[in-house]
Amino acid sequence: MRQQLLRSVALILAGSCASSPASDPSLSRSSELFDLLDSDGDGSLSPFEALDELLVCSEGGPFTRDDLAAFLAQRAEDKLAEDRGFFDEVDPDQDDMVALDELPSSLVPMVSCLDEDGDGLISWEEYVAGDFETSELLARGEGAELYAELVDELGAPVRVDGAPLDFVEELHGLDLDEDGIVTAQEVVEAIKIELSGATFDVSGDTAIMRGVICAQTPSRVLELSFKNPSVRTLVLQDVPGSIDDVANLRAGRYIRQLGLGTHVPADGMVASGGTDLFLAGAHRSAEPGALFGIHSWAGGPVEATDLPRDHEDHRLYLDYYAEMDIPTDFYWRTLAAAPPEDIHWMTEEELKRFGFFLGAGALQE
Repeated sequence: MRQQLLRSVALILAGSCASSPASDPSLSRSSELFDLLDSDGDGSLSPFEALDELLVCSEGGPFTRDDLAAFLAQRAEDKLAEDRGFFDEVDPDQDDMVALDELPSSLVPMVSCLDEDGDGLISWEEYVAGDFETSELLARGEGAELYAELVDELGAPVRVDGAPLDFVEELHGLDLDEDGIVTAQEVVEAIKIELSGATFDVSGDTAIMRGVICAQTPSRVLELSFKNPSVRTLVLQDVPGSIDDVANLRAGRYIRQLGLGTHVPADGMVASGGTDLFLAGAHRSAEPGALFGIHSWAGGPVEATDLPRDHEDHRLYLDYYAEMDIPTDFYWRTLAAAPPEDIHWMTEEELKRFGFFLGAGALQE
């Protein structure tokens, strides 16, 4: 299956990236195409990043130049509609202005980063001009919130020496210049590093995965498999979640198509999107002590539990679990297990009931 997928990849690249007359595509169209392929938005394009996006474009089969143009146009239209829908949800009086103090507290740190003029209001123009899903804005928002919590607990400046023992390890991780004082900017930079995405360290026929799942994760899975064909198992050491659910499930589908297994060691932890990724394994195993976290999800001010069971937004996850042979009941259990801001650590009985382990010797006693 892995070789079949990689051969398909080569055909897609050959057919989709053929050169065209220089006078045909406009600079604007070229920019749109680059932005499409540059999934992490860092202005630099890797072959596997482009490959991931081309696979998405070609899900229905080979596509023409007109198909690609239509895809780009539809993508822009969908993005605008999604932005408009979210903005309208938090702008009940429909005046194209959102007051920060009227937002749910969980959204304020992130959305406040879009307030360029500092007036405490987010206009539709400010919202569209920025993208609060970028790692830069996420880091600024989350960093401001975390630093404020540290100041409340420890006072300012935030010093490593003298801090309570349960803070020391975290503070050492945030003190990037190791001068004994954690600054607000260091907190932001530390979170940016975390949000840069999960890494894979190859050792023989395994690859150890650590970090948050993000937009780059699907392309990194493809790159891992292409450059390391001997790798058969992903060891999920510390995968606490995802900041891009669509990319997360796409990475999971690649893992299944490539025939890779997933394993969580005794001192390992997966949660939220990390748990979903584990379920993609063609064979799945864990050692006693491994942690599996689940919770409900939220999209802006709307939580999954606010939606009726037949709402289309549930299908993203229900379809994925069906593909991974996980019972539908598991999805509804995640919604009931804990709210979006909390976590439930699954019991051994739950892990067995929902068929988490797959293959001989899947759960080591």
